[in-house]
Amino acid sequence: MRLPIGAVTSILHRMTGVLLIAVVAAALVILHRALGSVHSYGVAGRVLASPAGRILGPVSLWITAHHTYGGIRHLALDAGFVRGRRGVRRTAAIVLVAALCTGLAAAVLWP
Repeated sequence: MRLPIGAVTSILHRMTGVLLIAVVAAALVILHRALGSVHSYGVAGRVLASPAGRILGPVSLWITAHHTYGGIRHLALDAGFVRGRRGVRRTAAIVLVAALCTGLAAAVLWP
């Protein structure tokens, strides 16, 4: 069974919404600890520059980007800016490609 691209985008939008809760919580914990002292700031920087941070950082940005782009797409669909099956497919593809490009750019540019 092959899902249409709109369904894949919608499912990923829901999954990234759930994962975004964990991403925001982790980002707030890192920020809270980094603002504690100069030493804590250095520790947070080393955590983000570690191998795990180099993977989880860009993945977190991809999650945020995909959920944001997918949300904008859903709003455009609900508002009637996108009409017809062709438009729905095109916007779904745009969301997938834009989120992938954002994630790849984050992976390349991550410190």
